[in-house]
Amino acid sequence: MNGRLSIGFGVTALVFVHTAAAQTLNIVAVPSTATIFRVKVQDQSLVPLGTGTAKFKLEKNDPNTIVVRQDGFRDGTRSFPKDDNYKDKEYTIFLSKRVVKFSALPFDANILVNGEVRGRNQIELEVQDGQATTVEVKKTGYATLSRVYRWEKGGEYPPSSDRVELVDRKVSISAGPAGVELFNDDKKIGDADGELIVKRGTCANLRAQKNGWIPVERSYCNKEGMAEPPIADRVALAGRSVAISAPEGAKIFVNQKQAGVGTFAVKINDGSCAKIRVEQVGRLPFAREYCVQDNAPSPPFEESVTLEPDDSFAASSASDQANVQIGVEVGAGKLEDWAWKMLTSVVTEKFDVLESTDAQSGYLRTAWEIKTYGRNNDVVIRTRVFLRRANDVPLRYTVKIESQRNKYAGGSIKDDENFEPWDRILKKYDEIISQMQSRVK
Repeated sequence: MNGRLSIGFGVTALVFVHTAAAQTLNIVAVPSTATIFRVKVQDQSLVPLGTGTAKFKLEKNDPNTIVVRQDGFRDGTRSFPKDDNYKDKEYTIFLSKRVVKFSALPFDANILVNGEVRGRNQIELEVQDGQATTVEVKKTGYATLSRVYRWEKGGEYPPSSDRVELVDRKVSISAGPAGVELFNDDKKIGDADGELIVKRGTCANLRAQKNGWIPVERSYCNKEGMAEPPIADRVALAGRSVAISAPEGAKIFVNQKQAGVGTFAVKINDGSCAKIRVEQVGRLPFAREYCVQDNAPSPPFEESVTLEPDDSFAASSASDQANVQIGVEVGAGKLEDWAWKMLTSVVTEKFDVLESTDAQSGYLRTAWEIKTYGRNNDVVIRTRVFLRRANDVPLRYTVKIESQRNKYAGGSIKDDENFEPWDRILKKYDEIISQMQSRVK
């Protein structure tokens, strides 16, 4: 009987010693939704201990390995060897690597992680707490998309999955000559080379320009039913542009057609010329020709025009009698021969050459009197007089002072198409009509 009691006490003692030596730790998982597992040493299977927190009893001859698992994170693992001395009773295991399942379209687009190509279509990437991970999706002809994933302990987690699709197109533009600036609307995108982004469902406008050259404009569309924009495009400026700056109100003519007032950009295509003329009342005109041709001087980028005073205005007067038939009444009882003599004498005092005269029919026409103004005789004023008998009883004549001004310098004085009526009369002739009227009263 005493022997049995001795054996019983011995077993009890052994159990007591074993229990006293056993150590139990409190395991805390972050995030708190993570599950805590013990790794079973026999088959490496996982035995769940709890969610967020768990009691973990250290076993002898066991690595005492803990696995903390949560969807969207890399597993957290830690071992607690039995023979170590653990001063703390509670240990926190942080899941510090967020896993993002990342997918991209088109399928053949490259996925880069922190600048290195990691694959196509779909990858898994890790986002370490306290660090940033940059993901780029690239494909030739498409605008690159970027994602930056960052998180801090206690902060918001990056998504567990993310999907991007390249939909905006990219056109690589190269342009010449050197110095060409590229613009998307009013935003500069480069010098000589640039990338134009065409968002889905829209069109993007490109303007290539260089001072002194004709700008080029193009439009690229990224819309259903329309041709896809090119991957790359080459823009070559051709032709020149001259910015004309003239006094306020001055009329600018290009190839004999009015093109602007005050300022105008004259465009000259390759292989052609443009004749420029600037006019303003009371000023001498400015005329020049620019050509974009082999062996021709290059046109200037800009032309600042100064118009000199026109002396023909100082030598003339505005008149409502210019280019108008004015009646001359002969006084009652005056003879026709006498009246004709008086009228023609007034004309011959001012005009040396009569082209046609017929006293019997009462018709007279002088030759053109020519007067030029300006250093290069740019302004030509021509004047002549017509006299006609308009009525016999009572005797009445009509007189017309034809006053004309040339349109363009350098033309022949006999070129009628180069002259137009002028509403002024040179002072030399402005009293002809009044003298005729007074002499035959």
